[in-house]
Amino acid sequence: MGLSLNTRSPQPGYVLGPAKPVVSGRHGKLVTFFASQKNAAPMGCESLLEADYCLYLEYLPSIIRYQAQPYTVYFRDPALRYTPDFMATLDDGRQVLYEIKSNSGGRDLRWQQRRARLEELLGINGLIFEYVEEHQFRHPILLDNLRTLYHFGFNGIASHVLSIIRLLRKQPDQHATIGQLIQLGARQEDVTFALFHQFIRCNLQQPLDLRSKVWAD
Repeated sequence: MGLSLNTRSPQPGYVLGPAKPVVSGRHGKLVTFFASQKNAAPMGCESLLEADYCLYLEYLPSIIRYQAQPYTVYFRDPALRYTPDFMATLDDGRQVLYEIKSNSGGRDLRWQQRRARLEELLGINGLIFEYVEEHQFRHPILLDNLRTLYHFGFNGIASHVLSIIRLLRKQPDQHATIGQLIQLGARQEDVTFALFHQFIRCNLQQPLDLRSKVWAD
């Protein structure tokens, strides 16, 4: 991602240093490697929660690429340093640091105090920071649907999306089920690829199956 890790401060209030590689999970949690299409590489995650957030970052069209634990931020206060869970590059060129917490972890008083100080220091130094709790993205039905679409669409071909959109627009009311699209000649992996990357739409708040209706914007 073109990171420049050195001992010189890019801003008056902090320096960047390399983060430790993810080789083991946090206490009581399982290290997981997520197969990222956007990064064309596996992302090492310290927990299943972070791996689920990788899936969400893959789903968001504004995210161009991202990196797990990209670096450690060392502030002038020697007692405080911070390694973000992720850094993402947006389609407008901005870079955002993400901290991911479980619902219970977000209620921890020590974390809340640390978060307030981090937000202050990161903001002062021009670093964009977003704090995300589990309940904000780990909706059971939505997450299950995204997992299914990502898995079955992993080998989908982007250049086939336009033909699927044209096929949909020829249908009555410009709607069809996933099964109907496949019967009409669309490959399943291309349909699921198009759905995951939001080139075509469906109701992801309901469990998906071959009878699920899809449409193009």
